[in-house]
Amino acid sequence: MNYRNTLLFNTFGLPAYWSACRSARAEMDITEEKVHYGKHRRQYAVVVRGANSGPDKYAFYFHGGAWTFGRPETFIPAAIPWLKLGFTVVLPSYRRPPRVGLDRIVADCRAAITQLVPADPNEVKALHIGGISAGAHLAALMALHPEWWKQGGWQSGPEKALLCAGPLCLSDLQPGKVFGRYPHLDPYARLREGSPSSLQWQLLHGTADATVAFQHSEKFHEQLLEKNAAANLLCIPDGTHLDSGRWMFGGVGAEEVAQFLGGCAGAGEKKIGARK
Repeated sequence: MNYRNTLLFNTFGLPAYWSACRSARAEMDITEEKVHYGKHRRQYAVVVRGANSGPDKYAFYFHGGAWTFGRPETFIPAAIPWLKLGFTVVLPSYRRPPRVGLDRIVADCRAAITQLVPADPNEVKALHIGGISAGAHLAALMALHPEWWKQGGWQSGPEKALLCAGPLCLSDLQPGKVFGRYPHLDPYARLREGSPSSLQWQLLHGTADATVAFQHSEKFHEQLLEKNAAANLLCIPDGTHLDSGRWMFGGVGAEEVAQFLGGCAGAGEKKIGARK
């Protein structure tokens, strides 16, 4: 048995991971604004701007935590590659189970993008979306519904999506009685229904991920290619769940993520080294 391919190994790695996130955040020269989009204390978004952030580029990034844990503030280092490109980065929070289910979580995400529409939507020239773990599920779902963005006041949906270690096939999750209630919120099912249009996709996942199986990204990527989408899967051999988020502070995948956000998406699968 590969010890890295266990939930216990991922759990033991969390303190060092959060420490690296805090160190990266301490070095960032940014401004933060907390914007509420509802009355609940978790219905807010953190808006991050750097010295070069302008009104014409926006990125939304959804944090991880099994839809139940985590805070946007912890994942602020994820904004780094976008800030370097002059983006304003929005990290939404949302209400949590068990008081709310996935339908209301998605409703909160939609409310957040509606609240954060810039004063002049016509001025926006670039719109990206991304997320890690449960946040990657939300990002994928939001990316596959451009009509939600238009209904919220944006001119169009995102043009690029960055998905890191996401549970992209809800039908493959356990317990089935829980996730089986949400076939309409399954990104893989949504993708099979129609074309992802002109969206460019970058997926990142470790093969030893004991939290979200690598097969989620692999299966979703295969379907993207069948739809003739511009999609690339960065495979981290023997990589854990946490390895899929080390790009935030310059670790594995940082160069590839930066290239994707600043350039064009490739098509296929590429292997990159995991940090031991």
